[in-house]
Amino acid sequence: MDTNNFMHLESIGDIKQSKLVMMNLEQADLGLHDHLFFELAYVVKGTATHTLNGNKYILQKGEYFFIDFGSRHSYQNNQNLVLINCLFLPEFIDETLQGCRSFQELLHVCMLRYYRITLGQNWADRIYQDTDGKVGRLLQDMVEEYAEQQLGSQEIFRCKLTEIMIHTLRKLVQIPNHYTYSTTVSEILRYIDKHYSEPLSLQDFCDVNHYNLSYLSRRFKQETGRTFREHVQKVRVEKCCELLSATDMTVSEIAQAVGYEDLQFFHSVFKKLLHMTPREYRKLRKGIG
Repeated sequence: MDTNNFMHLESIGDIKQSKLVMMNLEQADLGLHDHLFFELAYVVKGTATHTLNGNKYILQKGEYFFIDFGSRHSYQNNQNLVLINCLFLPEFIDETLQGCRSFQELLHVCMLRYYRITLGQNWADRIYQDTDGKVGRLLQDMVEEYAEQQLGSQEIFRCKLTEIMIHTLRKLVQIPNHYTYSTTVSEILRYIDKHYSEPLSLQDFCDVNHYNLSYLSRRFKQETGRTFREHVQKVRVEKCCELLSATDMTVSEIAQAVGYEDLQFFHSVFKKLLHMTPREYRKLRKGIG
């Protein structure tokens, strides 16, 4: 990666006190570059071709996105593109986050109570739709507050950023009202919830219930967005998080209780989904009461 393309927040605004910059921006075409800060960008009007980590999107009014540290993106073919930009360092949210270089890691601290709901999903580097306009109004409030810089502005910024992240979390976990799982997939989900601590395979379920494995595997992935194995791991790690938070059981005891005999494999699955170890999760979870 060409480090000469890194943008520093110090080059954009005065962050000696706030560690946050807010701006309304008429965005011109801009080549690929990296960030040494987090960016929350909201499309007020216009369109553009946005390339983010190799993926191209056509940006439109009412869309927003978080850019992670080190993510490469560019704007091309801009047509009257106007953005609200919120640029901030992780320590603006919490001083203990100095040195944090991942949006996922940031969420572990400021959204830990809810982060488990979105296991395995990356919040950053994806496009969100502000269908009800709430995120846009919150960001506009932040722009106005930034211009005035009155007593307590920093706390207001933190509160509104947290509110934006909560609204975004709802978008990640929301299942449309018109959508329900098929009877067969619902049956599999209940089977996993009931037997997650036991050895599980979709083949065993198919044998007992006389289903075709390839068909059911394909149907399960289509409806849930995960393979059978991935969903089992997700459920087991969720149960593990509950035990880490509510009991004094050892990590080894918890791993066995949720169905893992191989402790090393358990640690790798847990860290892949939560980007931290079970002990780190317990320390953080109990630290926030």
